Amino acid sequence: MAKPESKSEKFSWITNKTFLSSFGALFALVFIIILILINMGLQMEDIEEKLKYTPPRASGSEIPTEMVVAGQAVYVPIYSHIYVQGGNPYLLEVTLSIRNSDPNTDITISSVRYYDTKGKLIRSYLEKSLRLMPFATAEFLVEQEKTEGGSGANFIVEWASDAQVNQPVIEAVMVGIEGQTSVSFVRSGIAIEKK
Repeated sequence: MAKPESKSEKFSWITNKTFLSSFGALFALVFIIILILINMGLQMEDIEEKLKYTPPRASGSEIPTEMVVAGQAVYVPIYSHIYVQGGNPYLLEVTLSIRNSDPNTDITISSVRYYDTKGKLIRSYLEKSLRLMPFATAEFLVEQEKTEGGSGANFIVEWASDAQVNQPVIEAVMVGIEGQTSVSFVRSGIAIEKK
């Protein structure tokens, strides 16, 4: 005949069962949180990969000079660095943004040239013309480590259209991050020549 359980044995068994079920629930909760964090990390990597900078691809031919109705050469001041704390350089990354602001007409970007502080050509970004559809944007990057431009660098952007169009919005966005400090500012381009 089985011996009846004492109150202390019954309490011990209930306590152990409660502990095990609580531990199991806690383990399941931790496991679910870990799965959620892993999924969020994968989604962030996917978003970062989709948003990662890719240079625009030249896609068109130039508009013949006799067909140009509107166009400009635009000077855009940029800074590959600025000076802080008594003349120390603070490095910046630059995004040149060219936005077709016309709702109906394409524009053609024929040239994007990058010059240093002394006016020396550093790089020509386009081998062929780039056609921008209405409201489309092309972006060009000068990475933070590329310091040869200097504090007085600039872009010259040449664009044209075979119809009357709104002028494109051409801006340079400078961003610098160093430790806990960050700097960002925008400079707009100014037309220096009409076509």
